Amino acid sequence: MKGSQGRIDQERLTREANGRLPEDPCAEIRRELEQAREEIANLSRTLQRIQQIARMGYWRASLKANELFWSEVVYDIFGVNPDTFTPSIRAFKVMVHPDDLESVEASMRRAQETGSHDVEHRIVRPDGEVRWVHELADYVPEGDEQILIGTVRDITEQKRLELRLRQLSRTDELTGLFNRRYFMQRLLQELARYRRYGRPTSVVLFDYDHFKRINDTHGHPAGDQVLVTVSKLLRERLRTNDIPARLGGEEFALLLPETGLEEAVGVAEKVRQLVREQTFTSEEGRRFETSITCGVSAFHGTEETVEAILHRADQNLYEGKRAGRNRVVADEPDR
Repeated sequence: MKGSQGRIDQERLTREANGRLPEDPCAEIRRELEQAREEIANLSRTLQRIQQIARMGYWRASLKANELFWSEVVYDIFGVNPDTFTPSIRAFKVMVHPDDLESVEASMRRAQETGSHDVEHRIVRPDGEVRWVHELADYVPEGDEQILIGTVRDITEQKRLELRLRQLSRTDELTGLFNRRYFMQRLLQELARYRRYGRPTSVVLFDYDHFKRINDTHGHPAGDQVLVTVSKLLRERLRTNDIPARLGGEEFALLLPETGLEEAVGVAEKVRQLVREQTFTSEEGRRFETSITCGVSAFHGTEETVEAILHRADQNLYEGKRAGRNRVVADEPDR
């Protein structure tokens, strides 16, 4: 023991001779704790920045206690002030869009069976803005507690892009009317409904008379003006369940569900008159008018097909062209 104590004293004397004082173990621990705090703070700032960039926050909900914890970004997503707003499950549900509340609640109930909560829904912020969010969480029972721990991400821009892509896939870029592809899909659906329930459905095909002359005389911008203007009027004047479509060029179609032949002829005649009443102006300031010719046909009989009704409507249209244009020609009433 005396030898060991002598070595310790000798080491202390050596450090003192070299100008170094013995280290305080507590000071070393304090430095390590301070370094750990700084690292935690840096990680917290990094996590916060990542959440802001991704528009994603995290949350913890106690279903039994109605308690809800939100990270800072969640307050921003929901448009509320953390200094004045206290999160709770009830307060959260108030901000869920009424049309989506049932699916959100169903997902929360389902999570207690499957362990996973995964739902996309809309929220209504206090300023009235509607935004889309995606919630993803795990169900973590803790004793009697019913705990959901997860994330919420703002997917509003993603939803807007999806909507735009969906619109582009079914609409004509120039006129905003439905395109040929969507028109044919809906026509097939209406044929199936007709075969099952016998509900009347009619089709109107029309194109512009001497449209090439408009382009050649007044220029293609004037031709586009005709198509766009009349298409806007169709969207405004037709019923919400009618399907106006641009099939290509100056060729258009109307799908009229719940509409018999006689009523469809009346619709076609109104559209013909509407077009005839319009006056257009070229880029050079010259005014001009135009007209359309319409062919009308209706579903008829259990053996009806899409090809047959379109062929009859097309034949009626060209019969109108041969008869002088600017008119409506339909199936014979007893067909």
